[in-house]
Amino acid sequence: MKITDATVTPLAVPRQSALTTSYGAGKDAAETVLVQLHTDEGLVGIGQTSVDAPYYGESMEGIVTNIRKHFAPALIGEDPLNIEYLNQKFKSTLSGHLNSQSAVELALWDLKGKALGVPVYQLLGGRVRPGTPLMGFVTHGEPQAMAEDANRVLAETPYSMLKMKVGMEPAEDIARYQAVAEAVAGRALIQVDGNRGYTLPEALPTLTTMQEIGGLGAIEQPVAALSDMKELSRRLSIPLMSDESIFVLEDAMAVIRERAAMLALMKVTKHGGILTVQKIAALFDAAGLGLSIAIYYDLIGVATAHLSAALPCATWPSPATPLEDTILTQPFEPDGLVLRPPEGPGFGVDLDPEKVEKYTVDL
Repeated sequence: MKITDATVTPLAVPRQSALTTSYGAGKDAAETVLVQLHTDEGLVGIGQTSVDAPYYGESMEGIVTNIRKHFAPALIGEDPLNIEYLNQKFKSTLSGHLNSQSAVELALWDLKGKALGVPVYQLLGGRVRPGTPLMGFVTHGEPQAMAEDANRVLAETPYSMLKMKVGMEPAEDIARYQAVAEAVAGRALIQVDGNRGYTLPEALPTLTTMQEIGGLGAIEQPVAALSDMKELSRRLSIPLMSDESIFVLEDAMAVIRERAAMLALMKVTKHGGILTVQKIAALFDAAGLGLSIAIYYDLIGVATAHLSAALPCATWPSPATPLEDTILTQPFEPDGLVLRPPEGPGFGVDLDPEKVEKYTVDL
C-alpha cells in the first residue's frame, strides 16, 4: 500500500464557551486542521491537529502550508505502515513543526489500523484500562459564579477532580479558588492550571495559600522556567504537573532529571503525534511518574482515548473540550467517567462530509 494524495482542510468549529486563561480570552471557535491521506488501495486515513497559536505552535495558515508544501510531498509513494520511519523523515523534511506533523501522524495511525483491521489502541500494545479518565471543568468567572458552576458540574457528574484556570491576578485567583473549594466541600479535588502566568515570587505565596485552604489536588504549569518549577516542587506538598515545559522527548528527560514535576499533561498535537507521547510515557513510567492526556475534540479526542487506554502511567484524569458541533458522523462522548476508544479499525470513527464543508474556512 502506498500513499497517493493528501487533502488538507482548515476548520473553525464553534465552542460551547470561550476559554479564559493567563494568555487571555480565547476565541469563540476552535481552529483546527483536518488531514485525509489517500492510498492506492482505496483506504483513507484521517487526522487532525489543533491551532494553539499565538500561545505556542503554528498558526492555521502555517499548518496548512507546512502540510501541503512539505509533509504531504514527503509522504507520496510511501508505505503508511512505517510510522517510525516516516516520523524520522518528517524531522529531516521540516523539523520542529509539531502541530503540523501531528495531523499527518494521526492519519497514519488511522490508516494502519484500517489496513490491519484493528483499533489503534491494539497497535499501541493493547488495552490496560477502559480509556481516558475524566475530570470536570469550572468555567472562569467571578468567585460566586465559579462556585455555582462547580456545584452544577458535580451535580451532573460525580467527578473526583475539577480543573480551574489561575495564573492571572494572585489575589483574585485566591478568591476564586476559595469559593470553588468551599462549594466542592470535599466532594472532589481541584487542579489549578496557571498556564505559565505567575512569576516565582507570585506563585509561591499564592499556591501556598491555596494549599492551606485545602482541596488542592494538582498544580499545572504555574510558572514558565524549569528551575522555578523545580523550586515549587521542592517547597510545596501538592504535586506539580508539567505542560508547556514539555514538547519533545528531551524536554521530558529534563523534567524528570530536575525533579521539576510529578505529573505531565500530554497533548498529541503539541508533541507531534502519538509516537512521541508513547516514548515520553515510557520515560515517565520508568521514573514512577504519572501522565494526563489532554482530550480536545473530534479526532484528537478519539486519538487520546486510544492512547490513554494503552499507556500504563496515563492514570491522571483530563477534562473534555466541549464544542457546539462535531465533524464526525456521531458525537464522540464520554461513557460515565471514562472516554472509551471506539472498537472499529483505525480510530473507529467517520467524518461527516457536510459538517466538514460547513466549518471549512478560507485562508
